[in-house]
Amino acid sequence: SQDSAWYSPWAWSRSSATTTTNINADVSSGSQQSTTDQPQLGPELVEKKASTADNEARSTSDQITSSPQETHASATGSDDTNPIQSTISSNRSGWVSFFTARAMAMKSITYEKEGGEMEIMDIDEEDTPGTTAGYSPTSVAPQAPPTKDAKSSVLKQPLTPVVQVPSPLPKNSDVKQAPLTRAATSSETAVHDAMRRQPSPAPSKTSGVKTPTTPPSPNLVLPTWEAVFHSPPRSSVPQPPPSALSRTLQYVSGVLFARDEAASNKGKGKEKETIYSPYDKALPRAWDVFEGVQDADVLRGCKRVVVIGVHGWFPGTVLRTFAGEPTGTSSKFVNRVVEALDQFQEKHKVKLDRVTKIPLEGEGTINRRVEKLYENLTGNKEWMEDLHDADAIFVATHSQGSVVSTHLLDRLIADRHIRTALNADASVPASGTASGSVSALRPPQRICYMALCGIHLGPLRYLSTSSLVLPYIQYFESTAARELFEFQNTESAISKDYVRALRNVLNNGIKVVYVASLNDQVVGLYSGLFTCVSHPLILRALYIDGDAYHSSDFLSNLLVLLLRIRNAGLSDSGLLTHLSEATAGSLNGIGHSTAYEELATYSLAVDYLFLADSGLGAQVELAEEPFNALAEQNDYEIPWALRDLIADHRVTSLFSDEFVSLRDAFRDWHPKTTILRDVKRKLQPIQRLSFAMIASHANAISKL
Repeated sequence: SQDSAWYSPWAWSRSSATTTTNINADVSSGSQQSTTDQPQLGPELVEKKASTADNEARSTSDQITSSPQETHASATGSDDTNPIQSTISSNRSGWVSFFTARAMAMKSITYEKEGGEMEIMDIDEEDTPGTTAGYSPTSVAPQAPPTKDAKSSVLKQPLTPVVQVPSPLPKNSDVKQAPLTRAATSSETAVHDAMRRQPSPAPSKTSGVKTPTTPPSPNLVLPTWEAVFHSPPRSSVPQPPPSALSRTLQYVSGVLFARDEAASNKGKGKEKETIYSPYDKALPRAWDVFEGVQDADVLRGCKRVVVIGVHGWFPGTVLRTFAGEPTGTSSKFVNRVVEALDQFQEKHKVKLDRVTKIPLEGEGTINRRVEKLYENLTGNKEWMEDLHDADAIFVATHSQGSVVSTHLLDRLIADRHIRTALNADASVPASGTASGSVSALRPPQRICYMALCGIHLGPLRYLSTSSLVLPYIQYFESTAARELFEFQNTESAISKDYVRALRNVLNNGIKVVYVASLNDQVVGLYSGLFTCVSHPLILRALYIDGDAYHSSDFLSNLLVLLLRIRNAGLSDSGLLTHLSEATAGSLNGIGHSTAYEELATYSLAVDYLFLADSGLGAQVELAEEPFNALAEQNDYEIPWALRDLIADHRVTSLFSDEFVSLRDAFRDWHPKTTILRDVKRKLQPIQRLSFAMIASHANAISKL
């Protein structure tokens, strides 16, 4: 068609660069003349100039209407003739109006660069209804005389099919330049419309820069080392008991000088001497608490380390089809411990001579796994030689592997394959020297056993009553999966056997670390932390997934405080058990598997072994309370448990400041789930707590 000759780019794309240059020069000179004349207009000539623009546009339209036949004939007659070049000299103003017409410029793009900032595109997508005409510099009267920079910007503006000529107003003007249009009614209407119309919202100066995303919350393992070992009661060292002679001299001096001391101390409160219980004395303390500064050799002669990894229960074939192969393998646990050891050596500028990795694989029930892993370990001669020569031993486990590892350590202690404080002084090995057992002349080995999300008290209660999970466990899973639910009751035979093995492990001075996951969908906090047992060598910690909770959350801080109370050898009044199901993750979550990916959990065990002693004096016996997870918990006991906790003078004397901080954080706690909102209502009595009440209560107790 005729119109295609005007709008098709290939009709004149063969024109030379010289032609394009001439066009640009001609139009630029026309623009310069128009821009030069623009400042001479006064406000009284607005209507007149707008009328002139109308007449000019009509004449241009007439010329454009009459010219297509001629140009079309020339274009069809010769392919080398450019229609623009042939008519540019006679219809210069028409072509300027045509190329600057809003109908051609569907989107106007402006490149701005002020003060060295990056260039931003200002895209105007607003469509003007009705007939649109070309732009003329005289369409709108200027608000102020243009600056020299503004004139030069117009001269340098390139001629492109899509362009918006910048406003001649100074850039510091308070009046924003509106898009220039001209209605088909009258020049007065055009002027008022142009002055009244507002520009499209321009993007911000930073829209071209990618908005930085909020960094994800970090994963945490709490309480921290400082909160446990550099705070009471572990931050103070019990003094050794006085000898018989010292007690005699103290008694005699008390009788002779009692009257003088009474007169000098009249009107003064007697300072109460701190009394340490056997449990307090048996608590491990950091070496820098004894020595004041950290020893240069934090390894204390340890050169050879053995790392044993034991994986947890693996689901059956049916579940693996949907969930994939398990990732918590024994090799992963071993490698993560080695990474934590490397980090420890780099931090403290020490070096180990040898680190042996022993990943033990094997599935089945607990007793079957213990037998299989024990045979695999003792059947490897190189592993056993390194185990006998080791100065320190780490055992890293997960889920069901926590129970298996406890029985495995109990078996190794009984057969004297590892040296402890109790069997190191035995003169004759239990199974003779021919079996490869260790001679009893060497010092005891330092051993740390870490259980991640251990299933010590079985899975969560609701899993045993779920109409979805229970049939799958009964009909599709193996006996090993059904066996785990027997640990929910401490009176079961398998649970009693496990506690017996754990008691033997602790009596031999082996340090134990229990780490639970806050949003575990399989194991509750009470099970992962084994809350129904108590012993000085047990250190408890909580893994907090940054995606599920954050450090400023009230519930997170409350749970961490309860763990600090348990690590101090005090009771939590059952609050950890009551809050376990409220913090459990969804059934399709991954909280049970994320704890063993965090390096900080392994670093805690490494620090516990090398940076802390094994307690002063003889160790106390393992204390156990009966527990049955199948018995439904009464959540209305939560306010009473909180009251008992605050009323305990030992708790308030150590953690009064923490309770006041929790009271203040309670107001900012806004839980989003129904379960947590119900828990918040039951914890509201903490708001009635006053710092004066706690301080006075703690001071009154300390003066008794």
